Amino acid sequence: MQGEALAGYLSGLQARPARTRGMLFRLPAGYPGLVPSHDGSWVKGELVSVNSMARFTVLDMIEGVDKGLYERAKIPVEIEGQRIQAWAYVMTQKQVKKLGGVPIRSGYWRIVSAASSKE
Repeated sequence: MQGEALAGYLSGLQARPARTRGMLFRLPAGYPGLVPSHDGSWVKGELVSVNSMARFTVLDMIEGVDKGLYERAKIPVEIEGQRIQAWAYVMTQKQVKKLGGVPIRSGYWRIVSAASSKE
């Protein structure tokens, strides 16, 4: 997300508010984990328009896809009242539990990361 530690990898790209169904978790290492679900709560985030699939090579490395941390998957996203399919970095419930994830009831990482930066 814009303003986060690794946002520089997406600099110059358009980011728009979006949401999806699922559950968001705060992991002890200080980053979020999204577990998508069709019947979950709303999770708020940003949809970034990536101009080339080649950019995912770098993003996959950053997000630890090759190490099994996240999986890049297409999920349903709502943006500006429309539902589309978009790539997202997601985890399973089992992964989140193993890593000690704590549910973020608001579904909004920005609130959690802002509070963490004040600690």
